[in-house]
Amino acid sequence: MLSIVIPTLNESKTGYLSMIFDAYREVADIEIICVDGGSSDNTVALIKQSNAKLIVTDIGSRAGRLNEGIKQAKFDMVLLHHPRSLVDIEGIRSLTKQTSDIRWGAFTHRFNIQHPLLNFTSWYSNRMRGDKRGVYYLDHCLFAQKQLLLEVGLIPEIDIFEDTEICLKLNEKAKPVRLPYISQTSAVRFQTNGIYRQALKNQYMKWCYYFSGSDKKMNALYEKGIELNTKYKK
Repeated sequence: MLSIVIPTLNESKTGYLSMIFDAYREVADIEIICVDGGSSDNTVALIKQSNAKLIVTDIGSRAGRLNEGIKQAKFDMVLLHHPRSLVDIEGIRSLTKQTSDIRWGAFTHRFNIQHPLLNFTSWYSNRMRGDKRGVYYLDHCLFAQKQLLLEVGLIPEIDIFEDTEICLKLNEKAKPVRLPYISQTSAVRFQTNGIYRQALKNQYMKWCYYFSGSDKKMNALYEKGIELNTKYKK
């Protein structure tokens, strides 16, 4: 059995939320919890039309919305589902059956468009940062036992790199498992900002993180012009 937690904010931009609902509709032994941070498009209406549970909140950070979903999850295994990723249906089914065997882990990342730089980014994310260091980003669609998430104090409520921080905390308790099923993720940031420009911005964000930059300032820059995860006041 599996609880799927999706932090949402104006998801009509990519259409992935509808694809998630359509793809997982026939999977048994799952619940989908959408925690919305104040969408101004038709995201809330879309959730209400599905079989997902809706939680409406004014929590600004993606981490905070994920934590609200974790607290209300009723199953032992929780999938922290990126709102613009889609996991192979067999991966979802597999995870519903392995709740006693896996403490935490992630799916295998791939972008929804092909480009040498994006292919390398996925390879590095899977094989190097993930397998070698045990750090996976949310677009891998992280999963963990609910009790383990509670033990480590849930996800740090920072505006960016919260996925890195929770992985570091989970690594102290258990070694992650990367399942071979694909988490296909929208490359909307790369398509909007340009592939090489976005790649450079990503590297700049990492350096800021390593040198303890302000999470709010980093995320404001990361979200500038697209606002996919956080809505900032103008």
